[in-house]
Amino acid sequence: MIKIKVPATSANLGVGFDTLGVALNIYNTFYIEESEVLSIEGVDKEYQNRNNLFMIAFDRVNEKLNTYKNIKLKVEANIPIARGLGSSASLIVAGALAANHLSNNKLTMEEVFQICTAIEGHPDNIAPALFGGFTTSFRHEGIPYVKKIAVHRKYRFTLLVPDFEVSTSQARAVLPSAYSKEEAVSNLSNIVSLCLSLSDGDDNILKLSNNDKIHEPYRKKLIPDFDLLKEECLNKGAYTFMISGSGSACLTISDDDNFSEKIDISKTKNNWEAIDCKIHDHAAEVEEL
Repeated sequence: MIKIKVPATSANLGVGFDTLGVALNIYNTFYIEESEVLSIEGVDKEYQNRNNLFMIAFDRVNEKLNTYKNIKLKVEANIPIARGLGSSASLIVAGALAANHLSNNKLTMEEVFQICTAIEGHPDNIAPALFGGFTTSFRHEGIPYVKKIAVHRKYRFTLLVPDFEVSTSQARAVLPSAYSKEEAVSNLSNIVSLCLSLSDGDDNILKLSNNDKIHEPYRKKLIPDFDLLKEECLNKGAYTFMISGSGSACLTISDDDNFSEKIDISKTKNNWEAIDCKIHDHAAEVEEL
């Protein structure tokens, strides 16, 4: 039996639309062993078949390796679903890693990354889920590439997770089909400064560089408490506040290990949970049991 643990991820980080992502220490854990027949536990009945993201990635790797396997799979899911925290990416990464491990790791991690990205459609969640840490990713001629960026040790991440969902398709639908040159240049300049300030610990530039023009002005309308929570977190000393992925969760960055205790959520329209997190800074874990 093998155990695979994949971290939650928060993509975009404001100005890094479809580019930046960070792995956080909330996990989905998967237990896998080869079996004569397919058996899946820990997911809704409608996904106890080959039509779930884990099995799609599992089968895609086996197809590339010209093999076919059935497994017994148990899922322990702790990443909230449809909150912009990479739950889909975790399933894809785990399925691909499981198939590769059961075939003696014939594929490189770069090849696994390519397969996972092809399934997900973009690499911003896949990259940190697979490689860990703070990542920036892009595609060249259809092939995804990733670079990891060290984050200054003083920074802490706090998630705010509400009791409602925002689907990725809904979040994509509210975006405009075109942007002005000024909006594009603004995000390009800010993303460089955001990455550098997270790395070198420049608090002032970190505060100023999260000025997204691409998705947050449109997606925040799907999150009724966004402006209230942003003001609350910034007033309590956070350096920046942003939508996590496509939402509905949000992410704030501070230098406080217990920042969640400072946040007053009593005036919000919805129920929110604040969770202090650390960066998961290494690759998704695969362990023989």
